[in-house]
Amino acid sequence: MIPLILGLSLALQNPAVPSVPAEADLFDFARFPAEGVRLVGKLEHKMVPESREPSQWRFQDGVLTASPAWDSVVTPGAYADFRMHVEFSVNMTTDDSREKRGNSGVYIQERYELQILDSFGVSPLDYQDWDCGCLYRLKQPDQLASTPAGAWQTFDIVFRAARFEGERKLENARITVFHNDRLIHDDVSLARKTGAGKPEGPEPLPIKLQGHHNEVGFQNVWIQALDLAAMPPVPKEDPRRVRKVLPRPGTVFQVEGRTAFVIEPKASARRAGPMPWVWYAPTLQGLPGQEEGWMFDQLLDAGIAIAGVDVGESYGSPEGTVGMQALYERLTTARGYAARPVLLARSRGGLMHYGWAVQHPQHVAGIAGIYPVCDLTSYPGVPGAASAFGLSAAALRNALSEHNPIERLAALAKQHVPIYHLHGDRDTVVPLKENSAALAARYSALGGPVEVLVVEGRGHDMWSGWFQSQEVTDFMIRRARAATPAPADVK
Repeated sequence: MIPLILGLSLALQNPAVPSVPAEADLFDFARFPAEGVRLVGKLEHKMVPESREPSQWRFQDGVLTASPAWDSVVTPGAYADFRMHVEFSVNMTTDDSREKRGNSGVYIQERYELQILDSFGVSPLDYQDWDCGCLYRLKQPDQLASTPAGAWQTFDIVFRAARFEGERKLENARITVFHNDRLIHDDVSLARKTGAGKPEGPEPLPIKLQGHHNEVGFQNVWIQALDLAAMPPVPKEDPRRVRKVLPRPGTVFQVEGRTAFVIEPKASARRAGPMPWVWYAPTLQGLPGQEEGWMFDQLLDAGIAIAGVDVGESYGSPEGTVGMQALYERLTTARGYAARPVLLARSRGGLMHYGWAVQHPQHVAGIAGIYPVCDLTSYPGVPGAASAFGLSAAALRNALSEHNPIERLAALAKQHVPIYHLHGDRDTVVPLKENSAALAARYSALGGPVEVLVVEGRGHDMWSGWFQSQEVTDFMIRRARAATPAPADVK
């Protein structure tokens, strides 16, 4: 164990400032800069106690662990503009108070706190301005990126200090932050210090890792002093940005390079056990849309989450199905979601969902459809779908028994997966006869439970009744709950 250096006088002079990296490199935290200072490494650390009192922080096997008491550590030097990489692991605890679970923070210039906390699984609706990734009591993150307690997480920070003329502040401090390689604060102006931070002023100050009675671990922490004329922008095309706009507050993330989302119920609406969920498709640009808000509200109030992943215009192809399976595995293993979701297929989302469902019938609690595509020869047609399958039109036509969902229903029927479709009799884009009606006839003949509610006089349109259907919503709630019974429901 390497002890902390006690009683060190802190220099308030900014370390030697190297030239600013090219903007393209400024946000490339994967490369350790030769000009930087490694604060916590495999063999040593350079952090020192904040006060002259004995510190209970400990360093072992490359990890600097926070004190179980109330004492903090700081950098031996002071910093104005800089970029910083921090790896942290919130400690596991059974404390019922969320504020006491993995509580720590990175205090920029000992003034502005970037919160560390065990916030994994906290619904966006329950997220507080003191949860992980928040600029304490100032701003919540633009997207939620926490992983479970015990896992190593990262903060990558670029900071431009406030500008002063004497004691008069001319410009606010500015900060950009990535949490687990996702942009959570994009050039945010810090109008004031946070919480217990020191008052703002022209002088640079050290960076503090907070001790808050929680044994949070830190490893591979480094900092590089900069001299920023302005805060460089994160490129618009940077994949770490939030790109998905959801109809209700939720979390956007990446699954094997694909954009995915979850919208979770408030804690007060949740039941014990795995999270019941409705899987929405297609998750393309603009989908799900605001029109689904009413339906989503009913699901959330019932304690049911909504999720989806963008697999592009895949039409149920093997490549798209692999992408959907990646989301399923992520949610059911890392986020505690139930093994059997209800699938909600809107329009061509029918091909995506049925393409996945026929391969995993034991994992489907039910399938709900709003004018869903069931037969790819109907929409988009074999020539239109062929490229998604990596086949010529002729080859796909010869392999329809392997790829067309309407011809692969036997496995679902064997599992007695309930199906409920809503479809209009005037739909010319996804005709009722060739899709929902044909699927119902085939599925019923196989012994599967199916119901199609035909809406007279409606086509493939944006009529509000599609998205405010009590029948479809009740079906999804009933099936999701049946797949994940609460303890009181189990007899």
